[in-house]
This record gives sequence, structure tokens and C-alpha cells, in this order.
Amino acid sequence: MERLLPHLQQAFDVARRLKRAGETRHSLERALDWLADGVMLVRADGSVVYANAAMQATARRGDGIAIKKGLVEFATAEARSRFAAAMAGIGRLREHSAKIAAVADFSVTRRFDRQAYLVAIRPLPIEHDGAKADADGIVFVRDPASRNATALHMLREVLDLTDAEAGVAQALQAGQRLEDYARIRAVSIHTVYAHLRSIKDKTDCHRMGELIRKLNDLQVPLRLD
Repeated sequence: MERLLPHLQQAFDVARRLKRAGETRHSLERALDWLADGVMLVRADGSVVYANAAMQATARRGDGIAIKKGLVEFATAEARSRFAAAMAGIGRLREHSAKIAAVADFSVTRRFDRQAYLVAIRPLPIEHDGAKADADGIVFVRDPASRNATALHMLREVLDLTDAEAGVAQALQAGQRLEDYARIRAVSIHTVYAHLRSIKDKTDCHRMGELIRKLNDLQVPLRLD
């Protein structure tokens, strides 16, 4: 019995770590599904371990990025090259535990003159809580058009703004001058200032800096559907 106890303890320890790792993974996946941006967890060979709901919708469109047979594919040669280089860097990071930069940021051209996807790739920690991670890297895919629509939806829903007020609020988030916003939208600056006063009333913000800080707290769009 004394000889068996250490092995039994080790088995319990492994089971506990696996359970905790599984719970952590499911919690992470649920959290990623709330994001409006597409997110993939990938291995160094380019295989997809997990894709959130937004990423699955993007892949189904097949407009520049797709997931086929468990692998992420890009329509342009440049995007494929950048992705392959990033995955190779992450692979070297895993093999040698070297502290090297294995990151990439690039755009992916789409059809019909749509705004390009913005892709960011980062390595994941090799181990978490003593357990080896299933994925080696994380890929963020931002659709500017979809993100803008989601951000406007959030401003309307969370702060109870009108469409016009949400547009002004988004301009403030982006650091755009209200005079420029009025000119681009072909509206009077007095109308824009009227929307600004209404936004301040609805957010209970009396100073511009206070308002911008509050708006910036909503800079990560979440799915509201």
C-alpha cells in the first residue's frame, strides 16, 4: 500500500489538472464567442483548434479567409506567406523555448472593394498551470465594417443613444474632430453639438475628458445578439 500511494496521488493530481484545464478551456471558448472580432486558436502547423462564432461566420463567407479540413486558408499569396512565417516562428518558439518575436500583423484583401480584414497573430504560453496548451497561437481577424456596425449597436443599446448620437460618440472614440465629422457627414456643426449635449446628458458626463473615458471603456465590441 505504501508503494501504491505515491502513484495514486500522482493519478489524482493529473486528473485534477486535466479537469481544471478542461474547465479553463471551455470558459475561454465561451468568452471568445462574445467577441465581435473573429478569433482562432491554432497549432503551429496551421490547424485550427477552435474558432469563435464570429470567425466561423467569416470563414463561411469565404471572402479572403476560409477554414477547410481544419486548416486556415488565405486567398492571397502575401497573406499565406505572412501566416506561414508567423506559424514557423511560433514553431521555433515551441521547439527551443527561445524568447523571440513570433508575431504578425497584416491585411487580407477582399472582393468587391470591401474593407480588408485586419489579421493579428500572437503566440500562446507554452504551458498553463502545469498543463501543455492545446493551441500554440491565437489569430485575431477584424472586419472593420462589421466592427463599426457592432460598435454602433453597442453604443445605441448600452447608452440608449439614437443613431445620430451613436455616430458622434464613435467619432469621439476615434479621436476625430467634431468639425471634420460634421463636414464629412454634411451636417451642421450646431447639430453635432446638439447631439454631443444629449450624449453628455444620457451618460451623466459633464466634462469632455470624462465622456471620452466612458466611451473608451466600450472600445471592445461584443456580440449583442
